[in-house]
Amino acid sequence: MRVRPYAPGDEVAMAALYQASVRALGPADYSPEQVEAWAGAGPTALRFGERMLDGRRAFVADRADGELLGFIDLEADGHIDFLYVAPEAKGRGVADGLLDAVEQAGRSADIRRLYSEASEAARRFFVRRGFVVLHRRDFEVGGVPIHNYAVEKPV
Repeated sequence: MRVRPYAPGDEVAMAALYQASVRALGPADYSPEQVEAWAGAGPTALRFGERMLDGRRAFVADRADGELLGFIDLEADGHIDFLYVAPEAKGRGVADGLLDAVEQAGRSADIRRLYSEASEAARRFFVRRGFVVLHRRDFEVGGVPIHNYAVEKPV
């Protein structure tokens, strides 16, 4: 596995990985209705492409053959909007490698704090990596109640 900066052309695989990850990993912590609402709110490949070029730093993890295993982004204020891993790569160090890249990029950019809105599974990962849960966020997506957690970590 290698971690590299996002490159135009990655967005099609990113959109597919997002859908696969939400639909395969989400049911462990969320109802079928919540998973469907979450997946339905996901960016299209076009939107991923636009967002990854809006000034944020973005990294992907892939295999030597180019198959995408995960991706992460870092906005200028330290916000991590996306951290997704392919279902078949869960538990294999992909998220750790991606977060390592973001932490290094954050330090290089003099970002003092990383923060995110984490799903149940992501919350467990972030806490293991030294993030603190600030509070639970309850909201609706497409009229379906769902929740995540505000998390942060000094860099």
